[in-house]
Amino acid sequence: MTDIRLSVVLVLSVCWALCGADLPPSGLNELYNSRVVSADLVRRPKQGMPSWVPNTYFTSHSGVRVTLDNGKQYLIHKGPGYGKASDTVVTDARHMSNKWQVKKTENFGGSRTVGDMVKAGGSRYSILRGKHCHTAAKNMMRLGRRRRH
Repeated sequence: MTDIRLSVVLVLSVCWALCGADLPPSGLNELYNSRVVSADLVRRPKQGMPSWVPNTYFTSHSGVRVTLDNGKQYLIHKGPGYGKASDTVVTDARHMSNKWQVKKTENFGGSRTVGDMVKAGGSRYSILRGKHCHTAAKNMMRLGRRRRH
């Protein structure tokens, strides 16, 4: 039980660092426990890539934009050093650029929470171990196919 509480505190700390301007501390727990209605696998070119470079696996960044039961949208994505406690972070989708493209949509029907998605993304980034943005996004999207009730 202590591990679960520690995980919640770590994820909420990361979320506060990223969403702090948009979300008061009292709302962090609510966000973590919010139900995901649908999720979009999204991809954009890596920052710094010239526009002529194709948007492929190696030259892109992936994430998952979730729509919650209250209609709000958040981007959950992973990168090296993105957060302090976890490299999988949650940001308000309003901050997404127009370079993000929807690749796939899953209907979650409220069967998962934001916390479930962050956990599926994994806490540590490692390109050598395959723990990067693309696998994190894929793992999050799989949760929609393995519904729990």
